[in-house]
Amino acid sequence: MEFQKVAIVGPNGRVGSAIIQELLESGRFERLTAVIRHTSAYSPPSPTIITVKADFSSYQSLTAALNGQDALLSCVPGGATDFASQKLLVDAAIAARVRLFFASEYSANVMSAQYARLPTQFVGDKPRIRRYLEERAKEGSIAWTALNGGPFFDLWLTAGLAGFNIVNRTATIYGTGNNLACWTPLGTIVRAVHNMLLPATVPQIVNRAMFICGVKDVTQNNILAALEAETGSKFRVDHVDIREIKHDAKEALDREDWKAATRALTIMGQFDEEDSAANFWPMVDNAAVGVSPVTVREAVKAVLQDMKLL
Repeated sequence: MEFQKVAIVGPNGRVGSAIIQELLESGRFERLTAVIRHTSAYSPPSPTIITVKADFSSYQSLTAALNGQDALLSCVPGGATDFASQKLLVDAAIAARVRLFFASEYSANVMSAQYARLPTQFVGDKPRIRRYLEERAKEGSIAWTALNGGPFFDLWLTAGLAGFNIVNRTATIYGTGNNLACWTPLGTIVRAVHNMLLPATVPQIVNRAMFICGVKDVTQNNILAALEAETGSKFRVDHVDIREIKHDAKEALDREDWKAATRALTIMGQFDEEDSAANFWPMVDNAAVGVSPVTVREAVKAVLQDMKLL
């Protein structure tokens, strides 16, 4: 199975734009198409990328937009991955005879119990979409795949989600700080996506989710040690009992504050040593998709260099 004509939905987001750039630079694909809304102001990074506008609420419009494509990559972020819209996209892809649907997952084990607790208003309905794809694949209607690498290491470190403020040299350590997690830099994610579309890799990825981890031995304490070593500065550390985060999550859910609930539940999912899905190393198959993990210090150094702090 070979995919020469690849369409991307969500080309302007953090993941979609990085994937398009990776596929473009590889020169391995005959045609790249960005499928966008009629109201989108998306501008492709190269004139060789075709843009097709579609009505995302119309089965007929989406089917026409996807006609002639070998593979469709869904790069729709967060809450936009609601079941109804993604089901419509899958059904249109089937009607257009697209052979592979690449689900929008990327950053979590969406079938874990911890992920199921997250409000769909903020994270979408990815487990239900996965089950629908599995059903259609069993019928022989379409093949599917997905990639999960845990939180994006670079984004989490710079946006404060990991508990660190690099500029102010502060750290918030949840629990002991020793919970092992699988995190992956965005660059490793997009390289894996590229490799998953190559003919030699396809037999290993069809009709299954692939798991990768781009950084070895990720814990908050290991990140803190790497930050202090690379910056030559001591960080001021605050320790937070994970039970406080559990309490915050419950209160946020009770008052239907989905944003606050999502943040608290996400922190628990990564740092709660008694109930975390962050360490999925037993499912990791980096070699199958041609990527290798780096050390925490190497990953931290790369982030600091991107921030122009080294």
